[in-house]
Amino acid sequence: MSKIVRRKGRLYVINKKNPKFKQRQG
Repeated sequence: MSKIVRRKGRLYVINKKNPKFKQRQG
């Protein structure tokens, strides 16, 4: 499962299996 976090107008997808891995979108 992935968690979508919005910070400073940017969307981040955080993988619960690997929290250290952050995928930047937008």
